[in-house]
Amino acid sequence: MKPIQTTGIIVGTVLTIGGLLVFVRPTLAISPTEELQTVSTDQNHVQKLYNRGVEKAQSGDYQGAIADFEQVITLNPQHIEAYCDRGMLHLGLGNFQKAIADFNLALEVSPRHAEAYNRRGVALAEQGRLSLALADFDQAVRFDSNFVDAYYNRGKAHTELGNLPSALSDYNTAIKLAPNLAEAYGNRGFIRAQLGDKQEALEDLQQAAKLFLDQGNLAGYEQTLMYIQMIQYQWD
Repeated sequence: MKPIQTTGIIVGTVLTIGGLLVFVRPTLAISPTEELQTVSTDQNHVQKLYNRGVEKAQSGDYQGAIADFEQVITLNPQHIEAYCDRGMLHLGLGNFQKAIADFNLALEVSPRHAEAYNRRGVALAEQGRLSLALADFDQAVRFDSNFVDAYYNRGKAHTELGNLPSALSDYNTAIKLAPNLAEAYGNRGFIRAQLGDKQEALEDLQQAAKLFLDQGNLAGYEQTLMYIQMIQYQWD
């Protein structure tokens, strides 16, 4: 799935399909003696459909995954993760309005759902609606103060809007929560370079390069080396 793309900034984290399953029992027109067994059967079927959708998404069959998530939602209209994951698939296909509509539906079911705010913020940022995206990232961290992706994405939104001190603060928090998040070090280093802090910028970028290499991310490693060379050239 897509992260926020920011010109001149190291690639962002990837928002993945999946997560916590939330089952809310649907209203069933059945007799009390049949209720327990039928609900259990329905929930098992819903979970199998959802899991199949996740597997299809992970294998690149986005349309098949969307169809499975649609069945999940038909059977359980309060299945938050199905809305969120279908929204991310629409986002991956470039269908921004459909993605946002799904995140809206998730938030109707659960108005405090941090992941839905974060994902809607990504969709809005992809459209260039950064102020609205920023508001969603604010809500995400309000409802989950340890939400690394939301701090990271808010940092990228602040960067795009030119709010470099705020972006720096968000990357500081992301790194505190996830000390091995190479992308956060890279972006923080880039910002520190823009603020004139050469030594700290280079330290961040060198740490990002090390983490990328340790994680086997050669593209991130090579991109970071390029930024290190650029900064060294500008100050030498």
